[in-house]
Amino acid sequence: MKKILLGSIITSLLVLFTACSGENEKSSGSGNETVDFFSDKVDDEAAYSEISELINEDIGVELNFVGYSDTTAFQTAVQQSLGQENSPGMFTWWSGYRMEDIAKSGNIEDLTSEWEEYYIPAGVNPDLAEAFKVDGKIYGAPATVLYNGIYYNQEIFEKYNLEVPKTFDEFLALCETLKSEDITPIGMQDAGWASFLWFQQLIAAYNPELYTSLVNGEISYQDEQVVEVMEIWQSMLDNGYFAEPVDHMTRAKQFSNGDVAMTYESTRFTKNLEEDFGLEAEKDYSRFILPSMESSQKPVIFYETSPIAISSASSEKDNAIKILREYYGEEQQQAYADQMGIGFLEGVELGNETNQNITEKANSDDHLSMIRYYEATPATIVDAATTSLWEFVYDPSTSSIENTLKTIQAESEKAFSN
Repeated sequence: MKKILLGSIITSLLVLFTACSGENEKSSGSGNETVDFFSDKVDDEAAYSEISELINEDIGVELNFVGYSDTTAFQTAVQQSLGQENSPGMFTWWSGYRMEDIAKSGNIEDLTSEWEEYYIPAGVNPDLAEAFKVDGKIYGAPATVLYNGIYYNQEIFEKYNLEVPKTFDEFLALCETLKSEDITPIGMQDAGWASFLWFQQLIAAYNPELYTSLVNGEISYQDEQVVEVMEIWQSMLDNGYFAEPVDHMTRAKQFSNGDVAMTYESTRFTKNLEEDFGLEAEKDYSRFILPSMESSQKPVIFYETSPIAISSASSEKDNAIKILREYYGEEQQQAYADQMGIGFLEGVELGNETNQNITEKANSDDHLSMIRYYEATPATIVDAATTSLWEFVYDPSTSSIENTLKTIQAESEKAFSN
């Protein structure tokens, strides 16, 4: 009787232990442990599926990619789950000031020591850590690094014997030549956030230090230097160098058809051009970096890097840390590059010469790499700027310049007075 009772107690304890373990560790159908990875980069699913297989072979943990096509839904899903055990072990986010709130909430892991012990030795550029720092600690690691530049239609350039500009004056002359041939020089995207793209690039072309001072609240948006840059942009708009802003796919079609000769975009645009329109890198399209307005200054390449953060309260936290250590293996990064045509680790072949070239430029001493405006300054300033800058684009007048800069400066003063 005692043996039967003892056996029942042991069985009950084993069932209870198994149930408790199940609450803390998720398992896949194969019996392996899994880590949920929330992301707003839905196109990355195939790449992460392959990466998951490689990591699982090494450490027996699988990555469950959960993609969100709607940015707002993604943000809500992440923010509502943070601080809870059922939050995703890993998720992508935004760098710079956009990371500050969740870092200061205490809901994501400090990865400073992981950078020193794992990521940097694996070949991750230590300079990228600056984009994920809050109060001196590093709260993210790069999922991707995208470099912005000016795409140009090579067929148009060859037809009219045009060359990639080496100075800013040559760039303006190029735009004028295209206009004289009844070709709109530059395509624009009408997404709500996209108005800052030419603002940041022109500011940095004028003076990189001006850009840094501006995003850090050290100089006024109403400073005469900023006004001068806006007047340059105003002249470009008045001269018809920019097409009417359109949605992303329409702009890609305009570029592919030669209706616009150039457009400013990130590395991901190559995949769009090749898969949707059949263009080939360095045959149908290529990229250049906008020259500086002063020959003594290095051209600036803006980058955006999407960090991977780890939820501190998640039951998957420990396995998420293990996965992120494996993520920067050359085989894993090559798998991502093979699928997406982009990458940032040295030694990884991108399979796209245009992307390979700009990545090498970004890592060279001939260019400055700077984090883009969207992440480089507080979100309240960005929100005010994107709205006001669109008003300027559609009404490039002197009064519009004054109103735009006054509005942004008011938000800047609020943000940096705290």
